[in-house]
Amino acid sequence: MFKKLLAVICVCFVVFLAGCKGDDGAVGPAGPAGPAGATGATGATGADGSGSSAIILTTGAITGTGSGGDLSFALVDSLTADEEDFYDSGVAVLVYAKSLGVWWPLPGNVQFANSAVSGFTFVHGVDSGTFFVDIFTTGNSEGASTAPTRSFDDIRVVLLPDTGARLSADINWSSYDATIKALGLTDVSLTKTGLYKKK
Repeated sequence: MFKKLLAVICVCFVVFLAGCKGDDGAVGPAGPAGPAGATGATGATGADGSGSSAIILTTGAITGTGSGGDLSFALVDSLTADEEDFYDSGVAVLVYAKSLGVWWPLPGNVQFANSAVSGFTFVHGVDSGTFFVDIFTTGNSEGASTAPTRSFDDIRVVLLPDTGARLSADINWSSYDATIKALGLTDVSLTKTGLYKKK
């Protein structure tokens, strides 16, 4: 009986000791640094990035010369059949008119000297191998039945092949400055374009 009691006391004592935890010891000093590993092989050189695929076209200072002050611009000519199809359906076109030192997005109203205002819209397409943009007058502050001819400081047309980027809600497409900044373009990227008479 005494041996059994002694065994129970020993077991309880062992459990008690196992449940006790002393303070953690201090962290020892850091060991010396190991030798540097071998340098890996150099990877293949990647291809140069092509940057933005967008294009900015500029007219410079220009006056509406068509019927009622309308304008038509030849943007790209001598297109192949495949290129015609691409420009007809695969390119987003953004148009900005500059007047009084301010960029105005089209479609929309543009203010001119003496508080005169005209509304404009535009269409684009392909005609005999030439990609064009037509700007039409939609109204004027004078209420004239024949739209008055207006003079612009400049008109910029941004061609954006990546139509997915055009739909990004993070970019203020109504602002010319915000648009070219988002596309990684500058005014150095300009391509001059001229008036166009359809064939």
